[in-house]
Amino acid sequence: MLPISRAIFSYSYLLYFFMLTLHLPIQHVEAADHEGEGSTPPPTVNDTISKAQSLILGTPSTETFSFTDVYHIELNLNIPGNIELIATEGNVITVTLEKQARETTNTKQNALIRDYLNNITFTGTQSDDTLQLRIRLPGNAPEAQPGPPPNPEDLQTLRYDGLQLKCTIKTPADVSVKLHTKTGDISVQRIRGKIETSTENGNVHLNETSGNYNIRVTKGNIDGQILLTQGQNKLETQNGSIGLVVLDPVAAPMDITAQGGSIRLRLPENYGADVEFESQKQQIVVNLPAQFDEETGFTLINDGGPLFRLKATDTISLLPSSPSGEKAPTEPETNPFADAAQPVPQIVKAPVIDGNLSEIGWQTAALLSPFQNPDGTDVPSNPTETFLMWDAENFYVGVKAYLSDSFLPYVSQTQHDSPIWEDECIEILIDPDPKTAIYYHFVINPMSAYFDQRVNTPGEPSFQFAPRDVQTTLNRRTMQTAFKADSTWNSEAKVASQINTTFWSLEVALPRKMLEPSPEMDSQSAPVIESRWLFNVHRKLYSSNMKSLIPAKSREYSYWQSTYDNEFPWWPHSPHEYVGALSGRYGPAMGVLEFVTTPSASEDFASETKVRVATIEIKGNTKIPTEAIQQSLPIQPEDIITSPQLSWLITALREQGWFQDVRLETKQIEEAVSDPQSAVRKNSDPQSAIRSQKEDVDSSETSSPIADNRQPIAIPSISLHIRVTEAPVLFAQEIKIGGNRSFPSRFIKEWFQLESGYLAVAAVRLKQQLISDFYSNRGYEFATVAYQSVNDVLEFSIDEGTLHEIRFTGNSRISRAELLSALDLKTQDSDGERDSQASDIYHHSLGQSKINSMRKKLSENNEHFKSVRDWRVQREGGKNVMIVDIEEQPFARPGGFPILQFNRVHGLMLGAGGTLSTRLTGTEQVFGSISYGFSSEIWNYHGGIEKGFFKRQRLKFGGSFYKLTDVSSNLYLHHGDATLSATYYGSALQDYYQRRGSQGWITYAPSEWSYLRLEFTGERHDNLSKSTDWSYLNRNLIKRGNSRINRGQLRSLSLVYAFDTRDHRSTTTRHFHTLFSANERTRRGWRGQFAVEMVGQGFGGDYDFNFYRFELARYTPLSGSHQLNIRVAGDFSDAPLPRQRLLHLGGGNTLRGHNFNVFAGDNRLLLNLEYRLIKETTPSGQDAVLGWTLSCFLDTGSVWWHDDAPFSDFENFTTRLKTSIGVGCSVFVDPFGNPSPWSLALEVAEPLNASFSLRNPLIILRLDRMF
Repeated sequence: MLPISRAIFSYSYLLYFFMLTLHLPIQHVEAADHEGEGSTPPPTVNDTISKAQSLILGTPSTETFSFTDVYHIELNLNIPGNIELIATEGNVITVTLEKQARETTNTKQNALIRDYLNNITFTGTQSDDTLQLRIRLPGNAPEAQPGPPPNPEDLQTLRYDGLQLKCTIKTPADVSVKLHTKTGDISVQRIRGKIETSTENGNVHLNETSGNYNIRVTKGNIDGQILLTQGQNKLETQNGSIGLVVLDPVAAPMDITAQGGSIRLRLPENYGADVEFESQKQQIVVNLPAQFDEETGFTLINDGGPLFRLKATDTISLLPSSPSGEKAPTEPETNPFADAAQPVPQIVKAPVIDGNLSEIGWQTAALLSPFQNPDGTDVPSNPTETFLMWDAENFYVGVKAYLSDSFLPYVSQTQHDSPIWEDECIEILIDPDPKTAIYYHFVINPMSAYFDQRVNTPGEPSFQFAPRDVQTTLNRRTMQTAFKADSTWNSEAKVASQINTTFWSLEVALPRKMLEPSPEMDSQSAPVIESRWLFNVHRKLYSSNMKSLIPAKSREYSYWQSTYDNEFPWWPHSPHEYVGALSGRYGPAMGVLEFVTTPSASEDFASETKVRVATIEIKGNTKIPTEAIQQSLPIQPEDIITSPQLSWLITALREQGWFQDVRLETKQIEEAVSDPQSAVRKNSDPQSAIRSQKEDVDSSETSSPIADNRQPIAIPSISLHIRVTEAPVLFAQEIKIGGNRSFPSRFIKEWFQLESGYLAVAAVRLKQQLISDFYSNRGYEFATVAYQSVNDVLEFSIDEGTLHEIRFTGNSRISRAELLSALDLKTQDSDGERDSQASDIYHHSLGQSKINSMRKKLSENNEHFKSVRDWRVQREGGKNVMIVDIEEQPFARPGGFPILQFNRVHGLMLGAGGTLSTRLTGTEQVFGSISYGFSSEIWNYHGGIEKGFFKRQRLKFGGSFYKLTDVSSNLYLHHGDATLSATYYGSALQDYYQRRGSQGWITYAPSEWSYLRLEFTGERHDNLSKSTDWSYLNRNLIKRGNSRINRGQLRSLSLVYAFDTRDHRSTTTRHFHTLFSANERTRRGWRGQFAVEMVGQGFGGDYDFNFYRFELARYTPLSGSHQLNIRVAGDFSDAPLPRQRLLHLGGGNTLRGHNFNVFAGDNRLLLNLEYRLIKETTPSGQDAVLGWTLSCFLDTGSVWWHDDAPFSDFENFTTRLKTSIGVGCSVFVDPFGNPSPWSLALEVAEPLNASFSLRNPLIILRLDRMF
C-alpha cells in the first residue's frame, strides 16, 4: 500500500508547480470484489480529485483510425494518466484524449494552463499490422525540466506529472493490446486477444476480456472478470492484491503473484487445476472440491488440470463463482478509503501483553507489508514485521524486529518518557481522527521503555529528537522547526518486549479511550471516517556487531510508509500534503487502517475448516521434560485449530530457542465412515481433510434441508507428532544478580526478561552480552558481566568497574596531592584491595562531573591552574586508568602592540609597547612602551610593574615611571579619530603637553567588572610646541599652534570606583590602566565611574585644588530593537584649574553640533539623550555578528568658571546651557571572541541657538560609539 501523501516542495518550486494538480493513485490493499455482470471499475484518483477540486478542463481531442489490417494496438503513456480500452461494434478505432489540471487563484495563470492543455495532442501511426499511439506535449519536449512560466511558450518546461489525462480507446473486440502508463489506472473491457498491460503506480481492471494475459503492476491491484484461452498467463503486482473471477471452465496455466497483498480467485465449480500455494502468512482457503497430491505437492482442484502457481503475502482464496445467471450484488461506493485502507481485524480474546507473539491470537492479526527504506526504493537488510488487531478496549500492535547474525540492539534507556530514540527503537504514529491535525507518537525500545506524546503541529526535524550520534553531524542553530508536541500526555499503554537471538519483539496495547475522540467505535454503524485511522510505523535500527574486533555501531532506518526524506531519515514527522480523499490535509506520511469485525463462519473469507487436536506427542527431547514443552506450546490437546495455525506452532517452537530443529507430522485419527467421500478423506492428509470438510460444510449450507437430510459432519480429529533436536540448554530454578550497585536486581531481571525455567545457553549468553552492552552504553566503560550455573542457580556476576589509577600529565607546579584532592575520585588498588573508603563505581557522567568540579576548585584556589586540556579513561595491563591532561598558566605570557600616531606636535610617531605577565612569585605583570616623534625628535617612554594577590577578589599593587604626551582634556577622542583628523584633514582639535614622573597604585577588584583604585601621582608638566604643518589634504595650510600650559610639579592622591553591568561590554587600555568603554551592541545595563582627586595641599607641588567627577550611563530597551539611552557626567573643582586641566564642551564626544572644545571652564555638567534602533544578524558560516543602527539624539551641557554662580537662578542656568540635536547611523562587526566591535558611524548635528538652521549642519565621522 502506498502513502496517500507527497512531500511538500520548497516555496520556489511551489510557485510554479501549484498550477498543476498532484497526481497520486490510491491503491487497493485487498482484492477488490468487482464481480458479476454490469460491474464497473473502481473510481480512479482523477475521479476523486475531480469531485474535490475545481479543475481546468482542456478541449478533448478525438481522432478515428481505420481498423482494416490492424491487429495490435500499442500505447505508452509516460505522462501520468488513465487508459480505458472498450470493445465496440464497427470497423473504426476511435481515440479520445481528455485533459484537466487544478485551477489556481491567478486568472492569468489559469489562461496559460488552459492554452497548454489545449495544445496537448496525440498521433497514431500504423506500422505493418500495429497501430502505435503517442501523446505529444506542446513544444514536443516531454522530458523538459520545470521552470518559471512567464508566457505560454514556457509552459512546456513545466513538470507534467501533475496533469490529469484520460485516454479512451474504442475498438472492435478482436485485437491484441499492449498498454503502459507510468502513473495511472488501466481498464480493458470485452477485448478478445492477447492483453499486455503494465503500470508503475496504479490499478488494472479487466472486464469480460478473453485471451492470454501478461499483466505487471509495481504498486497497485489487479481485478476483474476474465476468460482464458490456451497459452501461458502471468499476472503480478509487487505491492497490492489480485482478485479475479474466471467466467467459464476453460482452463489455462496461470502464474499469479501478489506481494504485500492477497489473492482471491472465483472459479466455476467444475473448474480443474493443479495449484501450488505459497502464502507467507500460511493462510489458504479452498472452497472447491480438492485433494492433496503427496508426490507433486500440488492441491488438485476437481481432479486436477493446468498448473496454477499462486504466491502472496497474505491470504490465498479459491472460491466458487456465483451460480450461472446470478448477478453479483453491487453497492454504491461510499467509502473514500476503500481502495487504500489496510484491514485490521477484531479479536474476541485479548492477548497477554508479555512481548511474546507466538499466541494463536496474533495469527489472525493483519500483517503489514514489508518495510522500505526512507525513500521507498528498496527493502532494509534487517526486516521488520508488524501485526495489528483490535478489540472493544484496545488497539494492539505487535512487532518482530529481526537482526543480522551477531548483532546486538543498542539499549540504554529504561525510564518512561526518557529519550528512547537514542536506542534501537520502534516509532509508531497514530491519527485516530484525520479531520484534525492532532496525532500521537510512541517510541519503544527492546527493554519495554517507551516515550509517548501528543503532537499538535507537525514540522521539520527537531534537533532535540535526533539520535545522539546524529546530533554531532547537525548544526543546531540552523534547524528551525514548527514542530510542537505535548510530552506530558500519558497514553496509559501497556508495553512488553522480548529479546531473542535473531530478533526482538514487542507487544503494545493502546487504550482506545486515550486515542479516540469518542469512547466507542463501531465499524458497522460509525461514519466511514471515524472507523479508520491514519497510521505509520518506523524502525530505527541501532546495533553493534559482537564479533567485530573494533566496536562499531550501525544504523538503518525503515518505514511501513516511506517519508521520501534521505536528508533526515530518522525524522517521521515531516509534513506532507495529502491528495485524494484527504486532499487538503497537512501531516506526516501515514497509511490508512480500516477496523473490520471478524467475519462469521458463513462468510467465504473467514470460514476456515477446523480440526480437533486429540493428542500431542513430542519426541527427541532428552533434557527438557515433555510436560515443560507442552506447557509452552500455544496449542494444547482438545484445542480446535485451523490449518494455518500448524505453521504458526512450528514457528513458535523454533523461535523459543530450545531446539536446533523442529519437525511436525500430523495423523488423522480414524473414525467410522458412512459415505464414500469419508473413505477417501480418511486416507488423505489433514490438509485434504480440511479442504474436503470445507466443501461438505458449504454444500450443507447451500442445499435445501428437504432435498438433503444428511447430518452435519463432525470436526475431524488429528494427532500432532513433534520431533525435536535440542539445543544446549540449562535449567535455572533461581536467577541471581550479584555485584550490581547502580541498578537494582529486580529491574535488571525485568529489563532483560530473566525468568526461571529451562533456558537455551545461546539465550543466556545473549542476555549476558546485552547486560554488558547496556552498562557500556550507560557510560560504565569498565563494566564486565559473567554468568555461571551451579546447582540449578543461574547467577549473573556484574563488576560495574572502578578505577585503579589516576594519572596526571602537564602539571609541574601543581602537586599531585592537590589535583587528587580537587578531583575527589576514589580508586581501587590493582590487586583488588580497596582504599579506606569504598571506591567509586566509575561511569562517564561521574567522571565528567568530577572533572568539572576539579576545574572549578583549581580555578578558584590555584593561581597556576589554567584548564583541563583533555581527559580519558583506558585499560592498561589489567588496570583501569584515568588520564587527565592539565594545562598550567605559563611562567611568562608576553603581549605586544604597535604605536602609530600623527599630530602637529610630534608629526609621525612610531613605537611599540608590550606586557610580560609572569608567575615567578604569583601573578606579576611588567609593562612598557617607547615611541619617537620624527618631527619633534622627542622620545616618549613608559615602564612599570604590577603585582597581583588572590584569585577570587583580586588585589593589585603597582608602580610606573614615564615620559608621556597627554591631551588637555579628560574626555579623550579615539586615537583613530584624532590621528585620522590630523593626518588627512590637518585638523588641530586637541592641545598637548608633556608629563614626566612616576605613579603608584592599589587596585581592588571585587568582581571582573568593578574595581576600586587608590592612586598617588608625582609628575612634572611641561609645554610642547608645534613641529609640523603637514597633512594630506591641506598641505599648505598653517596649522594652529599648540596652546601653552601652566608649567609645574603636580602631586595628587585620587580614589576611583567604576562598575559595569551592561549586557555587552568593552574595555580600553590607557597608560596600562583598564577602563570600561562604549560598545555598539549594548542594549541594557549600567556603566558608571566616580572619582575624587586631591592635588597639592599636604602632598606638595605647584598646584592646589580638589577635583570631583562622575559619569553614569543607562541603557534601557523599549520594545524589540528600540532603545533609550542616557548619559549624565559632571566634573567639579573647588579652585581654579591649571590650563592643561581645564574642562571643555563641544565636539564629537560632548556636544555634537558645536565645534571641538569651543567652551571651557573649571566646572562642567553634561547630558546626552539618545533614541536608538539596532538590527543584528549572524551570516551563515561567519564567526561574527553584523549590525547597523539608526539614532536621533539631544546633547546639552554647560561649563563655568570657579568664581561663577551658575545656579543663582533658573533663568541664568538655562541661558548657560548649550544644546544640539542630530541624527546618526552606524555599521559594526562584532567578531566572536574577545575583540570589541569594529564600527563606523556617521552623525549629522546642529546646535540649538539663535542662528539655528539645517543648511550647514556639522558632519561627524567616528570610529567608535560616543557612550
